[in-house]
Amino acid sequence: MTVIYNPYLVIVSAFIAVLASYTALDLAGRVATSQGADRKVWLVGGAIAMGTGIWSMHFIGMLAFSLHSSAQQIPVGYNLPITIISLLAAIFAAGLSLSLVSRPRVGLPTLLTSAILMGVGIGAMHYLGMAAMQMTAVIRYDPILFLLSVALAVVVSLVALKLSIKFRRQTQNVSKKPQLIISALIMGAGILSLHYTGMAAARFTEDYERYVESATINNSSLAFYVACFTFLILGATLAITSDKAGREYGMRDY
Repeated sequence: MTVIYNPYLVIVSAFIAVLASYTALDLAGRVATSQGADRKVWLVGGAIAMGTGIWSMHFIGMLAFSLHSSAQQIPVGYNLPITIISLLAAIFAAGLSLSLVSRPRVGLPTLLTSAILMGVGIGAMHYLGMAAMQMTAVIRYDPILFLLSVALAVVVSLVALKLSIKFRRQTQNVSKKPQLIISALIMGAGILSLHYTGMAAARFTEDYERYVESATINNSSLAFYVACFTFLILGATLAITSDKAGREYGMRDY
């Protein structure tokens, strides 16, 4: 069986990965400088925004994928409950990372433990998303590439946490914005690498006797809607953080 990717959707998934990474770094500073009820609001809202961004990159990357047999393209649908669970896994991983970087001090043991938990959460999101695929084919995984994708998830999580801790008190500093963008590019590239390594680990075998549930998500225009929704969520989050920072600096000047 042949796997083909839509290059335009791959580019969209890459852009979302970078935008989600930038939002995550920006939110790290906001959560770290907030206290009390404000901190909880930023933590929950940030986890939803960041988790949704990471998940949508993954899901659009899945929609970019098409599977072809010798005779025709194999229709692929997505089971809604499993897809929602994969989204929740991404939000959990995002919430864990934001909760960690908001602490005043983070030791190496805590950092490594959190990177492992976050990496497992991202890996769970990816492979739950793969399990949600409904088609007349069976998925098996190359064990080496499977383990490599999980290892990449942990490494990317560690890098993301380190960068978030570094920039948590510098995100509103204009002079640090170029460094923030470069860091977001690095994080985005890491997220992309673990996703497509996980996709490369999959081995598909035709099975036309396999039962395919009828309750699936129609993916004919899902990429467009998911991308628009994600841009709205991440854009609104960045706008709110920028407005909040502007007001705080205005009050200081006053």
